Amino acid sequence: MNSVNLNYIRGLYDFLFGKIDEELEEFDINLPENQRILFEEMAHTFKKFGPTSKRKILDGLNLIFHNSCDEELWRNAIPHDLPLNRVADRRGYLEGVIFALTKNTPELFDKRQILLTNEIGAYGLDFSK
Repeated sequence: MNSVNLNYIRGLYDFLFGKIDEELEEFDINLPENQRILFEEMAHTFKKFGPTSKRKILDGLNLIFHNSCDEELWRNAIPHDLPLNRVADRRGYLEGVIFALTKNTPELFDKRQILLTNEIGAYGLDFSK
């Protein structure tokens, strides 16, 4: 069984967390140009993570992709504290993120082999692993 912690996905959004409120209000996540910029920044951030963290992020994104109608899972795709518009095309958005990170389409996997965890260590998530 493979454990997946969806909190790791939050690390991909460092680019947006660095923006001031006014910039975030003007950032429409549904515009193709904004998605292109965001996905490029996510890929740049992703390269800095260790292999275990990368796998956890990809497993989480794939799980959400294959269950994009599940509101509870979807809430983990984009951090709540980013004041962004609703994503109009969830699957297209996640497919774009996954492609930017891996240059591949979403992976097929057996959802029964996934165990969702929410454990965070005493010092937070360790992206260096």
